[in-house]
Amino acid sequence: MAWIKKHFDQFALAVISALVLAFALFLFLKAQNFGERFAEALAQPVQNDRVPPVVLDQIDRANALLTKPPQWEIPQSDGSGDRGSLLVSERYMLDKDGNPTRPTKGSIYSDSLTGQPIPNSWFLDNNLPLFDPTVRLQDPDRDGFPNEVEWRLKTDPNVKDSHPPYYAMLFLKQVIRVPFRLRFLGYDGDPKKGNFKDFAFQINTLDLRQPTEFLKLGDTVSHTNFRLEKFEYKTAKNPNTNEEEDVSELTVFNMETHDKAILILDKIVDSPDFYIRFDYQWPEPDQPPLKPSEIVVKRLGFFVLKPNVGVKDRYKLIDIKDDAAVIQLPDGQTAPGGGNTVVISRDPRKK
Repeated sequence: MAWIKKHFDQFALAVISALVLAFALFLFLKAQNFGERFAEALAQPVQNDRVPPVVLDQIDRANALLTKPPQWEIPQSDGSGDRGSLLVSERYMLDKDGNPTRPTKGSIYSDSLTGQPIPNSWFLDNNLPLFDPTVRLQDPDRDGFPNEVEWRLKTDPNVKDSHPPYYAMLFLKQVIRVPFRLRFLGYDGDPKKGNFKDFAFQINTLDLRQPTEFLKLGDTVSHTNFRLEKFEYKTAKNPNTNEEEDVSELTVFNMETHDKAILILDKIVDSPDFYIRFDYQWPEPDQPPLKPSEIVVKRLGFFVLKPNVGVKDRYKLIDIKDDAAVIQLPDGQTAPGGGNTVVISRDPRKK
């Protein structure tokens, strides 16, 4: 230590010399690796055109929350709960007395056909706009059946493949009676002998422009479905003349309807054809304007209902009454109460 103090200048020179020597050694070593590092810097980088996939999980979760916001429930004494959007006040409505009440109770609308009230809860459970005045007649799934019909027949108003049968939109509009008059004018032969198969019977069709025909039993009246089936010789006393007169009867059989008509000698008998005019209220959803259509069917005739128009989809009109028509369903279909026939009535909403 005393030497350093006495020869401080020499000591300082020695330290500086050592530092310079160390720095020179460091530069020498760096210079040795410079070529390799410079070559690495000049090397062509490897190109990669692949774009890393975009992770959309967060976006998908956000969209799901937007379409179906969180729900909350108010517990009730019976264990049920009323639904409402999170942090949004539940809607109320005024009842007939002017008091606020929850829309889940009671009913605002009634079925226009039956007059039965449609519960508000049915609209809410099916996410239908309860407070839209047209909601009863809306068709959200575009199957041609309004909401009230879907409620009436217990189908899903939001699922197109869940819909009532098409005949649910069919109504009787008019019974059409088309007269068909026949007149039994006479016969040849002696009825007392009873050999009627050789008789010729004189038949006139008043509603067809054709000449009077002379036919035998088993023959068919031209341009009709009537076949001569049976003849009975009868007489009755005329109260005006007090004499016996011929009131023989000729039975004709309708081969289409299987009905029989009895023609009395020299009397006009009407054996009419009956038709039904149906009002089909199922509209074609994708072909506006939405208009109902009419279908005219002869008794025992076949018809189809759109959109199903194949042979296997044919209905049959099997009976006609003044205020109803009985139809037979296509093969494979069953009526709600069982069987394969349903009664089609008039639409009480249309007078």
